[in-house]
Amino acid sequence: MKRPFLGVVVFTLAVILALVGIAELVTRVSGEGGPRPAAALTSADITPEAGEAIFWGKGKCSTCHAVGSRGASIRGPNQGDSGPLGLPIGARAVERAKERSRATGRPYTVTDYLVESVTEPGAYVVEGFKNEMPDPTRPPISLKPEELRAVILYLQTLGGEPDPAAVRLPERLLAAAKGAPATQEWRPYLPGDQAKGEKLFFDADSNAACGKCHAVKDRGGKVGPELTQVAGTRDPKFIIESILDPSKDISSGYEPVLIVTKDNRYITGIVKKEDATHVEVMDNQAEIQKIAKAEIQQRAPQKTSLMPGNFKEILTVEEFHHLLAFVLTLR
Repeated sequence: MKRPFLGVVVFTLAVILALVGIAELVTRVSGEGGPRPAAALTSADITPEAGEAIFWGKGKCSTCHAVGSRGASIRGPNQGDSGPLGLPIGARAVERAKERSRATGRPYTVTDYLVESVTEPGAYVVEGFKNEMPDPTRPPISLKPEELRAVILYLQTLGGEPDPAAVRLPERLLAAAKGAPATQEWRPYLPGDQAKGEKLFFDADSNAACGKCHAVKDRGGKVGPELTQVAGTRDPKFIIESILDPSKDISSGYEPVLIVTKDNRYITGIVKKEDATHVEVMDNQAEIQKIAKAEIQQRAPQKTSLMPGNFKEILTVEEFHHLLAFVLTLR
């Protein structure tokens, strides 16, 4: 392995400076991928159909949620009738509203629950899932009040009826939208070369070699989360921390497990499939190992990600910024 062009100390100082800049500017990151309307939606445009388009487009909801068999539901609940409680979200919200009323001591309507789920995703986390949904009102997604209303109308139709009059957004969002300053794109500490970053990402012999485990569209591995739209849902601070400290927040569905068999084999990987008799684990080489449950002596979740945690030592400052430049194009 080649020695870094710059030392670890210099690299660390550069990253600290970058993160300081992000702390000041991340709330102004524009970074909004995908086609956007030229102007805010009018009241006549706030329809379930518009909300459906935003759900599958600008809102990036489908990167974590499915509706039936469409979309992805590894990180977030399926919003169709194959989701929790066996009900689509518009009907499921009836039960969730009751839960929220009991938990908070104040009345919740079905729409109150939907509004909270979209605008304050960490307020109530469905059992079995993590608090990892990005706030769609903040960059890089940055949905406007009219767009939020449209998405909520769409969710109402999944097992229920749309009720525009019931959609009341938090005052903080309405006030923030009226006084929102002009956005300014965040710039990294050093300008990176996207083409060089792409080569670092996919070249299996490079110091990064991210493509061994991560896919972008139909290119790359399947050990780690797909990154096709990562910069469209996550801000630069989150992306930088995910590269430098991958064990801090491990994405749902990618938590590693250690299995010790009765013949003293140690297998670490991500559970990809499991039934009553067998468990299939994908290791960090993307190899699937099928293990009979009768042969398992011990099984324990691990807090250390399969993703290497030493990129701050093996990447040069230039390589890091080239890689970051490429990843920030993935919207």
